Amino acid sequence: MRFPFVSVIVGIRNEEKFIEECIESLLNLDYPKDSYEIIIVDGMSTDKTRDIVQKYPIKLLLNERKNVAAARNLGVKNARGELVAFTDGDCKVDPLWLKTLVREMQASPEEVVCFGGPNLIFDTDPVFGRVVGYAQESFLGSGGSAQSKNSTKKHYVGSLPNCNAMYKKAAIQEVGGFDERFVVGQDGDLNYRIGKKGNKFLYIPNAQVLHHRRGTLKSFSVRMFKYGMWMAELFKKHGEFVRWYAFLPSIAIVFAVALLIASIKYSTPSLLLLALTAVYFILVFVTSIQVAYKMKSKYGLFALFIIPVQHIAYGLGFLYSFTNSPLISKTRSCSDNV
Repeated sequence: MRFPFVSVIVGIRNEEKFIEECIESLLNLDYPKDSYEIIIVDGMSTDKTRDIVQKYPIKLLLNERKNVAAARNLGVKNARGELVAFTDGDCKVDPLWLKTLVREMQASPEEVVCFGGPNLIFDTDPVFGRVVGYAQESFLGSGGSAQSKNSTKKHYVGSLPNCNAMYKKAAIQEVGGFDERFVVGQDGDLNYRIGKKGNKFLYIPNAQVLHHRRGTLKSFSVRMFKYGMWMAELFKKHGEFVRWYAFLPSIAIVFAVALLIASIKYSTPSLLLLALTAVYFILVFVTSIQVAYKMKSKYGLFALFIIPVQHIAYGLGFLYSFTNSPLISKTRSCSDNV
């Protein structure tokens, strides 16, 4: 196979715990050393991240805007390659990751402009993080999104998470790069705009990246609330749902509140609410059994609580943003296109 030059871009901030592992995995890729570069874009870290990065023979850029969208734009702007690959600072790539992505690119039609693979879980991560990861691999936890679902088949998808993705740089430049107003969900927004031009995204199960899961119940709830908020902002920006399942938690919350209020006067709404709640928790229970089986641990049953927390926090975040003025209007717009 041919080995085109690829720029691997990693946007980070305060990743001293995992960045060395990430860099080591990128330096040990089974790909010609003169055919790729590693660009680390640091969002003004306040820990030892930059000191660690500077030990390695790689390019380090400083991102004063701090957010990931700005980091990726800066990386693309300084990339030497016509192909740009993204991963995160808390990820570890498989040695064959880049070679697999490039091989599939060379064998694919011209309209396929983005290639990526699964977002796998470290078995050594804390229990809470692993439960969250496996729960989000389920249909109930991800809606079948390639962002979380770990499929074993190569197929076209609507979007790919940027912890594991390689683009033809021209496709990013054509749509003006990442929207730096988005604190989260910036890859979904970029992919939506690229897809609207008739381009395709290919999911490749063998292009593997391990991704550390962290956090506590509180931080997880806050993160899901923010994801819901920014998914609503994506809807406002584009006038349609970027992901089909984005509105379902919000509708469920509104419907449940309406039934609860109606049940004060009528008995039928309360019976319907009980029936729907029972069905929902049966689905959650089945998913929790699946998580426990994948983890080979009884702790997988924590998904009984984690999945409802995810849905409620996400739904409330969506409703909060949907009923308020746009968040992106309160954030400085992107000043430069890549």
